[in-house]
Amino acid sequence: MKKYFRTLLLLLLGMLVAISGVSIKRISDIRDYGKLINYVGIVRGASQRVVKLETNGRPDDELTAYVEGILNELMTGQGVYGLVLADCRQYQLDLDLLKDQWDHVKKEIGEVRQGARADALIDSSEKLFEIANDTVFTIEQYSGEMAEKTARMIFATALVSAAAFAFTVYFYIRKFFQLKVTNEKLEELTSRDELTGAYRADKFYSEVNRIMEREPDAKFAVLYIDFENFKYVNDVFGYSYGDDLLKGYAQLVMSRLKEEELLARDVADRFVLLRRYETQEELLETQKMMDEEFLNSDIVMLNRHMLTIACGICCAEDLVEEPEAVKMVNRANFAQKEVKNKPGKHYAFYGEEIRQKLIAEMAVKDRMQEGLDNEEFVVYLQPKVGVEDGAVKGAEALVRWAVPGNGLLSPGLFIPVLEKNHFIGKVDRYVFEKVCIWLHDRMANGKTVVPISVNVSKIQFYNPDFIPVYAGIKKQYGIPDGMLEIELTESAAFEHEEYLMQVVRELHDNGFLCSLDDFGTGYSSLGLLKDLPIDVMKLDGVFFRVSVDVNRGHTILKYIIDMVKELNISTVAEGVEREEQVEFLKSAGCDLIQGFAFYRPMPVEQFEEVLDGPV
Repeated sequence: MKKYFRTLLLLLLGMLVAISGVSIKRISDIRDYGKLINYVGIVRGASQRVVKLETNGRPDDELTAYVEGILNELMTGQGVYGLVLADCRQYQLDLDLLKDQWDHVKKEIGEVRQGARADALIDSSEKLFEIANDTVFTIEQYSGEMAEKTARMIFATALVSAAAFAFTVYFYIRKFFQLKVTNEKLEELTSRDELTGAYRADKFYSEVNRIMEREPDAKFAVLYIDFENFKYVNDVFGYSYGDDLLKGYAQLVMSRLKEEELLARDVADRFVLLRRYETQEELLETQKMMDEEFLNSDIVMLNRHMLTIACGICCAEDLVEEPEAVKMVNRANFAQKEVKNKPGKHYAFYGEEIRQKLIAEMAVKDRMQEGLDNEEFVVYLQPKVGVEDGAVKGAEALVRWAVPGNGLLSPGLFIPVLEKNHFIGKVDRYVFEKVCIWLHDRMANGKTVVPISVNVSKIQFYNPDFIPVYAGIKKQYGIPDGMLEIELTESAAFEHEEYLMQVVRELHDNGFLCSLDDFGTGYSSLGLLKDLPIDVMKLDGVFFRVSVDVNRGHTILKYIIDMVKELNISTVAEGVEREEQVEFLKSAGCDLIQGFAFYRPMPVEQFEEVLDGPV
């Protein structure tokens, strides 16, 4: 199409140039024809004056020569007056007659001067006037014809110009709309998630805002949908199967979308959904039925026990502030977290209770840097007791927040907020340094010290400066090797085994002990232990909760303790609360116990009393 357009446009432009050139030449000729008319008229008038002067006895040879010169230039096109030869046969014939008659008049003038009567000269003069008059009319008519042709040429030029302009405009308008359609298609493609076909989050936000602004009185809700245990699905059945699940869910939801309803993939296995509704009951029931249909589909059914859905719902009508996409998604996500990993609960509406929690979270977020700067975060220590002798053999450093005017803030209220806002790494480092200062002061005063374990969050774990910074602080306070234990979460170990092994090796190189925290919470992979050179395994309290078959649980736990002992790994049982649990752990060969059965977490000063007092 572009090639044809260029050819046609060049052709039109060529025609335009040609017609324009001819038109310009014609206009120039018409101007010259005007001079011819003028000078033929001069011949007509001047010749009559010559005759009149002769008949009155006042001959004027200069005037005669003037007429002669004009006639010669009209005949030849050469002379001082700039006259041209017109391409008109009748005009040339008239000029010939005019020249012949002028020659005859000149002859009659000569005879009159020799004494002849002037009657013949007057008759010749009248005939000369008629011929000159006819010549003027002929050139006027020819000039008019040329002017008419030129007008037609100019009109043709205008038509060609208009056609070229119209065609060019048409082409570029057509091109513009083609590009617009192409851009819209490209924008649509780039705004879609490649795997599922659902919108990307940024497109979802802009579209939701546009829709709600256009229909402010309609009832809209944003749903935040998260697949629980999806990581296990990927790890056990493969990422291809996990991708099929996500695609299947997205296709099901999109097939049920009504006008002005949208689905987007937020991150990983999480979706956000804009719905219109009449009642919240109908909204919830519709979502439940659709999720149930998906969970009962062929692709899920065989592994349904591994997959559950957590869904938070934020209705615009429940918001105190003006509804806006990002805010609604955040609040729906907040509601989703209220039911995630809670058996029997899968759906939650954002309401006043959750709003108050969100306000509390914002209060924590607003004060976390100030709290750190003011050293409001307080280190607590929970003793680790030897199973055989009941002596305090170590402790875990925990953190509490002493908020001015509000007392101690529970870790459950601020730790998740710090993690969510990527602030937990700063608090990790703060606690670690406080522990180093405490150990340094105790050793400087010749007092008893025991190894202290400190928690490291995922954010800190993946920080490339983590080990150099911690090793630098350890060296700064002169803490001996083996006195500091770094607790790494089992979830981090399960996600990146090779990286974890590298971290453990580097920690060992810098004199740290390493423990695997929360073993038994769900990520456990016994095969990992054969390659992971940890020093301590912390058995989670999940092993000690009431179960259907206590003996079965004890058998598994004893087997784990025996196995890790063979690997030269010490064991710490945490969350131990009852005496019968202590007795079992003694019989199972567990090394240390950390739990309410012996000590609760306590301020550093109280822990010092435990260390310094009688065992």
